[in-house]
Amino acid sequence: MAGRLEGCVALVTGASSGIGAATGMELAAQGARVVLVARRADRLAEIAARIAAAGGTADVLAADIAERGVPEQIVADTVARQGRLDILVNAAGVMLNGDSMERPLSEWEQMVDLNLMALLAVTKAALPHLVEAAQGQRGVADVVNISSIAGRVAAGTAGVYNATKFGVTAFSEALRQEFARRNVRVSVVEPG
Repeated sequence: MAGRLEGCVALVTGASSGIGAATGMELAAQGARVVLVARRADRLAEIAARIAAAGGTADVLAADIAERGVPEQIVADTVARQGRLDILVNAAGVMLNGDSMERPLSEWEQMVDLNLMALLAVTKAALPHLVEAAQGQRGVADVVNISSIAGRVAAGTAGVYNATKFGVTAFSEALRQEFARRNVRVSVVEPG
């Protein structure tokens, strides 16, 4: 499928539903070869089939990016299969809000591990490839982090979710400052 992003490779986490799935489909519609990452292989296969039916190209990597070592592996697999990486969309996330005295610590850890630590690890692994891609024909590479309005405005019963999204927003802004001169654009999207 020809489009503005023809020749580009985009890695999208959290691609089995919601913003991640929609982003993967749109990137493919714009001509990118898309690598879809999430835990649910069946949902990824459905989305990849929809992309293929529309004339696009999608590869599927079923993985839990909150597990140590997995972020590095999915980036390595993407580059090995596709030969490059031009766009990273960090859309994986979970929101488990509720009364802070009643919610189990394990839910807080789950949010920190997926919403923040996995995003950091995937981005860290992708940066060398994105810097390299920015030297190419397109002249730019992209990191798009999905945060939330909760990354700007705190709300009761959402403290840990707020903390993870504040972290995503702060990391994105700092990364933008650090990599702008290397033609790696860093964007943060804050639905809400």
